Amino acid sequence: MQGYAERFDFERQIIRGWVFDPEAADNRDVRVVATFDGEIVGETRPSATRGDLQKITTQDAWFSLECSRRFTALDVVSGRFLVKALSDGREAALSLGAEGLATLRKTAVEELNGVSSTTLWSPEDRNAVKHQVEAGNLSPMLMPAGLPSMDGSAVIGLRGHLFLTGGTNSLLSLYDEPVDDALLSRVDQWMDVLAQRGEGCEARGARFVQTIIPEKLTVLREDAPLDIDGPSPVLLEIESRLRDADFYVSGLAPFEEWNEVDDPFLMTDTHFSAVGAQRMFSALAAQIDPQLVPLVDGVRMYQFRHAVGDLTGRFRLPFYSRIVEPSADELAAYAGGLTMVEKHFPADGGMRGRRFRWTNSTAPSPLKVLVFGNSFFGTGDFAGYLSWWGKHLFREFHFHWGPDIDWDLMDELKPDLVVGQTVERFLNRVAAS
Repeated sequence: MQGYAERFDFERQIIRGWVFDPEAADNRDVRVVATFDGEIVGETRPSATRGDLQKITTQDAWFSLECSRRFTALDVVSGRFLVKALSDGREAALSLGAEGLATLRKTAVEELNGVSSTTLWSPEDRNAVKHQVEAGNLSPMLMPAGLPSMDGSAVIGLRGHLFLTGGTNSLLSLYDEPVDDALLSRVDQWMDVLAQRGEGCEARGARFVQTIIPEKLTVLREDAPLDIDGPSPVLLEIESRLRDADFYVSGLAPFEEWNEVDDPFLMTDTHFSAVGAQRMFSALAAQIDPQLVPLVDGVRMYQFRHAVGDLTGRFRLPFYSRIVEPSADELAAYAGGLTMVEKHFPADGGMRGRRFRWTNSTAPSPLKVLVFGNSFFGTGDFAGYLSWWGKHLFREFHFHWGPDIDWDLMDELKPDLVVGQTVERFLNRVAAS
C-alpha cells in the first residue's frame, strides 16, 4: 500500500492524506484508522480523488479523518499516535514526507517549550486585540527578506509581501525546469486537452475561453528575495503557442505594465487583491462580452480593512494584508436582481466539487457563464475573487471548483460560454478533460 498522512489539524483533531492499495478491487474498501496507545480513536475510508495523484490512481484515494481523542505533535513524533491503512488483512503505517516530518518535529519541540502548536497567538489573544485590527491599528515591523516560514514553504519578501515557494507543487522547481522533451510533451498534452475542450463546447453550442493565472512569484518577482527571471518555462511555452488563439486570455498580459498604487496580489496571500482581480476580469470580459470592460474598469476602490492571508499561518505570526475594495454601491445598479441559487460543499470538506451559482435579473450581460477553476474565482464574497465580478455582471454565473471540464454538468446547465481556469503551479500535471 502507498500513502501519506500529510496534514495534521491539532485544534480540530483531523488528519488528511491519501492511501492507495493497488491490490484492492475498490480503493474505497481500504480502512484508515488512527490509534492512540493502541486504541482506535478514529476511522474513515478514502472518499475523493485528487489531481496530483492521477499518475498513481484515478480511484478515490484522499481521506479526511477526525479523531475522538485530542492528540499533539509530540504524540505523533513519539509514536503514541499512529495512522494506519488496513486492507484485506494487510496493514501499513502511513508516514509523513521529509518536509512534513521536519515540520512536525519542530512543532513537537515548540510544545515541549510551552509554545502553541498552531500559532504563537492563542484564540484568546487574537480576540483581545480584534478591535485594534478592526480599527486599523497595526504596527509595521521590520523583518529580514528571505526569512523562511516555520515549515519552509514560504519566505518574506520586500515591502511586506509573503511568497509561496514550496508546498505540494514544489513551486520553485517550476522556474528551474529545463525546456526538454518532457516539458514539451506535457505542453503538447495541454494543447490536446484545450483543443478537446473547444471541440466539446462547439458541439454543444457554447463558446470556450481558457486562461492561466500566473503565480505571485512571477508577477511580483522584483519583490521576491529570490532569483526569478520571469514566468516558468512551461507557462512561457504555453503562452507562446496560444498567443494567436482566439479562445485564450493571457494571464500574464494584464500585469505586464502595472501602474496602480495597490499591488495585484495581497501581501500575506497567494491570491489577487481586489484591483488585481479587477484587471484580470477586465481581460476576460474583453474576450467574453466587451461591453462589460468599461463597467469593470470604472469600479473604484476606496474602502479599507485588514485580514490575514493564506500564507499567514505558515509563519505562525499574525501577519495581515491591507485590503482595498469597492463599496457596495459601486455595482449597486447590478445587484438588485442578484440571487445565490446554489452553494454546495462536498461532504469530505475538500475544495474540489464545490459549486456556487447565481442568477441576476439586473446584470448588464445576458450570458449564462459556467466556470471550471479554483480559488481565484472562489466564493464570490470579496472583490478579490473573480466570481464576485461574474455574479454581478452576468445573467447567470456558475462556478464549479475543479480542474477538469464536467461535460455532464455542462449538458445539464447548457451555458452560453465555458471558462477553463488554472494557475501556473498546476501546469506540472495535465487536466484530464
